[in-house]
Amino acid sequence: MTLEGRHEEALRELIWFHEHALEEEPSLYGVRNSYGLFYWMDLAQVYPPAHAALEAQRDRHASALLDGGGGRQAFGDLAAINERLDCAAHTYGVFCELLARDPDTAQACSSRAMEAIIAAGDFALAGRFLPDPERVVRRASTLLNWDVANRRVRPFTIAPRIKAGIYNYADEVKQVLAVLEGCGRHEEARRIAQLATDLIPATTIRRAVRAALLPGARPWYERSVLSLRTIGTKEKLRHRRRLAKAARAA
Repeated sequence: MTLEGRHEEALRELIWFHEHALEEEPSLYGVRNSYGLFYWMDLAQVYPPAHAALEAQRDRHASALLDGGGGRQAFGDLAAINERLDCAAHTYGVFCELLARDPDTAQACSSRAMEAIIAAGDFALAGRFLPDPERVVRRASTLLNWDVANRRVRPFTIAPRIKAGIYNYADEVKQVLAVLEGCGRHEEARRIAQLATDLIPATTIRRAVRAALLPGARPWYERSVLSLRTIGTKEKLRHRRRLAKAARAA
C-alpha cells in the first residue's frame, strides 16, 4: 500500500497490527516492534500523518504505564518506538517518572531502559540498575558459544546468524563497560573486557569480539567482508557434502 501510494490505508493497517497483532499471535511481539515499526517509519518518510500517529501510540503507552497499566510490555513498546523516532531522551524521562511512581515496575523495566539511561549520561542511575557485570558477560558468552558450536548441525541458511550473535554479544558487553567506566570503575571495566574475549574459545570469533570492543573501531563485519563470503561458501559446500553423503547412505 505504501509503494502504491495508498498511504492512509497503509497507516490504518499498521495501527491495527500494532494494537491487535498480539491478540492474534503473541509470538509476533518481536516482529511487531522491529519490522512493524521499520515499515511504519518508511511510511512516515512520505506521509507525515504516520509520524504523528506513531508518536501518539508512544504517548498512549507512556500514559498507560504511568497510570499503573501495561508494565514491562508497555515500556518495551515505548522504548522500541522511541528508538525508531531517535527519542532516547523521552524513554529516559518516562523511566525516571516511573521510578518515582512505581519503583517495582521501574526495576522490572530497567534492562530495557539501560540504553536510554546511558545515552542521557546518568551513570549513577545506570550503576544502580546494572546487574553483576561478570554474571552478565558469562551468561551472554554461553549463548554465543552455544550458537557457534551448533552452527554446523543446523540446516544451511544464508541468514547472518553468527554475525548477529557476535554483534549482540559485543553490544551487551559494551553497555556493561560504558556503565562501569561512567561510574569510575575503570579497573573492573578492563577486567570485564578481557574476560569477555577470554570466554570465547573459537579463535576467529574471539578476534571478532575483541575488534568489536575496541573504542572507535569500525564494526568487525565491515573489515571482514571477503573472509565472511569465503566462510559462507565453505559452509554451503559442507552442507552439500552432508546431503550427498546422507543420500548415498539411504
